[in-house]
Amino acid sequence: MDSRLRTRATRVLVVMLTLAPFAAQAADAPHYDRRWVYSPQNLLVDKNVDEVITLIRRASQSGYNGLMLADYKFNILERMPPNYFRNVERVQNAASDAGLEIIPAIFPIGYSAGLLAHDPNLAEGLPVTDAPFVVQGREAVLDPSAPVHYTNADLEEVRGDRFVGMSFQDDPGKATFADSTVAHSGKRSCRMTDVSKTSSSGNCRIVQRVKVRPHACYRFSCWLKTKDLSNLGGIHLLALGAKGRQLTFHEAHTARTQDWKQVDVVFNTLDQDEINLYAGIWGGGVGSLWIDSLEFKELALVNVLRRPGCPFSVMSFDGTTTFEERKDFEPLADPKLGQEPYAGEFGFSHDGPRIHLTEKSRIKDGEKLRVSWYHPVPTHGTQIASCLSEPKVYELLRDQARRVNALLHPKTFFMSHDELRVANWCQACRERHQSPGELLADNAKRCVAILHAVNPKAEVAVWSDMFDPNHNAVKNYYLVNGSFEGSWKGLPPAVLIANWNSGKARQSLTWFAERGHPQIIAGYYDGDNLQNFQNWNDAARGVPKVTGFMYTTWEHKYKLLDEYGKAIQGAK
Repeated sequence: MDSRLRTRATRVLVVMLTLAPFAAQAADAPHYDRRWVYSPQNLLVDKNVDEVITLIRRASQSGYNGLMLADYKFNILERMPPNYFRNVERVQNAASDAGLEIIPAIFPIGYSAGLLAHDPNLAEGLPVTDAPFVVQGREAVLDPSAPVHYTNADLEEVRGDRFVGMSFQDDPGKATFADSTVAHSGKRSCRMTDVSKTSSSGNCRIVQRVKVRPHACYRFSCWLKTKDLSNLGGIHLLALGAKGRQLTFHEAHTARTQDWKQVDVVFNTLDQDEINLYAGIWGGGVGSLWIDSLEFKELALVNVLRRPGCPFSVMSFDGTTTFEERKDFEPLADPKLGQEPYAGEFGFSHDGPRIHLTEKSRIKDGEKLRVSWYHPVPTHGTQIASCLSEPKVYELLRDQARRVNALLHPKTFFMSHDELRVANWCQACRERHQSPGELLADNAKRCVAILHAVNPKAEVAVWSDMFDPNHNAVKNYYLVNGSFEGSWKGLPPAVLIANWNSGKARQSLTWFAERGHPQIIAGYYDGDNLQNFQNWNDAARGVPKVTGFMYTTWEHKYKLLDEYGKAIQGAK
């Protein structure tokens, strides 16, 4: 071979070897055929429809081809007026003109208000066992002779800046103060100021240890006031069991500067007979928070659930006699169950119903009773989960699937299984003798089957977290009775996973890929730059069947929609 040809061949070989890693890297780069944008909206409001149509047109121009539409009204279509369906038609026409697929979000398993609006008794219930009641005339009420005791609830007793009765208080006189100039009632309140600068731990709390009855329902409340407070998400009311079992998951929802506002948290003591009650702020911040007028009380029959899987019982105190509804006492129900402030939502500030005796009741005046029932528990303020086992839940899911399919004829359904934080406590679940993971796997399998029965050609998508062992499909998750491990076994491999586990993106993507699932990345999450996309795109390299990216915003922030659209289309 001519020396010049050998030299040229050598150069070509060197270039090829140099470029080989880059070619392999490009081949491994994900290609996002599904380019969706997430839009949570209420299409009953005309103004919202205008916003969605504007979003659809803008998304189309930026290269998106799908709109994941989450409208609470999809849960209650039978209650919607004609104007709602005209609005839906406007959105459908706009999406068709723009070439966007509409992907409806249905099946609210986790955030279940849309199901519970039909029947609030379908909420997952925690048990109250053998609550002591006493008969007063023709009524039975919670025995007033054995109240819970919270010392110095009005915060009036102090020794300097220390509040009497507290088992612990962060940095008295430095971060926590007995403030005699600002109070909700009485002469004093507890002020917490500039926590990030003054607290040795970075937290600022008052804590009291109290005796409680196991398997009982309690409400812990206080009044809050703020001024220029920066870390609003750090304000909590917290109940911890003796071994650190967290019983409450609370958000105060306050403003940076706000006058006195009452906040509360409701919980079940489970197997605990002594707990620590915290009120304060975690995680630093500047500004001031005042706490005053604390209250801790046991609740009786507030939001009592009445369904087969949540039995209600009244027994003699010695346990020898079980009294009968209608024979010994009138039918019992809480008229405010799941109606505060709207259907499917639960408030706990009202009194529960009293047990009224019938004319021929075997229960006598002055008699002591043991009463047992089930109640829902909200997490993070308002979230209530439905039961995974009651047959009526599946009747409602079938009805919703049929109605949404008839309305939108979607090519893809999106199942809203997400952050299921209370499970496997009611009798309907416990009698199945399965773990929460097995219960959820069965639920997911049945939900997919419902959708395929309604629309055999439709694809099914679902959020990743409750089926991901790297995320929420784990042991000791919130108020779940048991482990969610194994929940993923209920998802057929064809189900599209909307993966939002950014903290462990590579592990999570690989996990679902190994199980054969196609995936769409649910990214963005209201940031200020493209870093979220870049992180996900890097994590997805070499992972098979990562077929899409969804611009996902909880705050209706679409500022970076166009930039994300360009990045998604030009992913490398």
